[in-house]
Amino acid sequence: MSLTWSLALVGLLTMLLSEAWRQRSAAPGGEAPLSQATAMALAMATAWPVGPGSDGSVVGLLGPLVLASSAVLLVAMWRQRLGQVPKDMLRLGTSVVVAGLLVRLPGPGGDTLIESIWDHGDETVLIALALLVVAVVAVAVPWVPRAVRAAARGQGQIWANLAGEIGRQGPVALAGASTAGVTALALTALGPISLGLFLVPLLVLQPAVSRQRETRLAQRQTLFALARLPEEAGLTAAGHGARVAALAVPIARDLGVEAADLPDVEAAALLHDIGQVGIPRPVPGGATVEISARDQRQIASTGSSILGRTAELSRLASVVSDVGLAHHRAEERGDVSVASRIVRVASAYDDLTGRATRLTGGNGPVEALERMLRSTPHEYDPEVVQALIRLLERRGVISTPQSEALRR
Repeated sequence: MSLTWSLALVGLLTMLLSEAWRQRSAAPGGEAPLSQATAMALAMATAWPVGPGSDGSVVGLLGPLVLASSAVLLVAMWRQRLGQVPKDMLRLGTSVVVAGLLVRLPGPGGDTLIESIWDHGDETVLIALALLVVAVVAVAVPWVPRAVRAAARGQGQIWANLAGEIGRQGPVALAGASTAGVTALALTALGPISLGLFLVPLLVLQPAVSRQRETRLAQRQTLFALARLPEEAGLTAAGHGARVAALAVPIARDLGVEAADLPDVEAAALLHDIGQVGIPRPVPGGATVEISARDQRQIASTGSSILGRTAELSRLASVVSDVGLAHHRAEERGDVSVASRIVRVASAYDDLTGRATRLTGGNGPVEALERMLRSTPHEYDPEVVQALIRLLERRGVISTPQSEALRR
């Protein structure tokens, strides 16, 4: 089926609307399910500039790809966000190309899926399922490079990063993929009207997704602001909470913590020292690794009490409270979460390598790890310490020989 002017116009207007919503949101790099579904549907069911009978030609992908790129570029010019254009075009264009290529690959009988769409006979169900699979693959392919880049930066393993992408975007992506498959099949009978008919659910969903994204961003900003209270009061070293969170999250991924639980690990890491605002005698440099076990438990308990009075953060109260427990006490209790053990190790490492501390004197990474290992497993969970060593090796902070020596 050729990409007619009327179909191209409706598709372009739909993608322009979706891109306008996406680029107006607080997270301009987020996905746009409406424009993605529209572009994939056109790529799977139409062709341009080739004529009828040549739908299987890869050249036919040019039309849908031009429409998708035009929508991104026009909205970016209007919003004056041209710096995001290459990234956005790559994101949307990858899905279009993957979907278009998969439906044009010859099957066992020599026929392509795009040819079957227009001559489906009694095999409509099988074709619809095949289109759904193609659309899901096309939506998921752009996640792979992001997962690989995150792993290269030392932010967990590739499979763990992919699981995180699926957890964050899976439901919306699945809705977009299924809509793209149904729309591509419906173009046979309904033409341009099918874009409006089958994309209405995503049209209604788009503002809700944008509002949810903005709400999450506001919550994160509030969380970071609260985490900076001890720093602004001069009770902890500048950036300590953020550095601990940057260690704790990839360690949690390495240890198999579910992607849905990673935000709580990050939040607990950011807020683990909030109890220092409620103690009568400040800790020198804010380094809790230098104080007694009793004082560590008092700070953690105070922080837990503060969070317990906040509805949105009360779920973190027990996690922060248990950060103050040495590993041998946590083992005795038997119910201390892995998040608490991770934050305890990450915080100790940052304290030991920080130059604001009184006793440590700014140890190097290897010296800090050696000191922690001497206190393991009495103070720190050995599995978490080993995960920290692996993380620092991936990030290039310590060399492979140093890592191997530390793990002996």
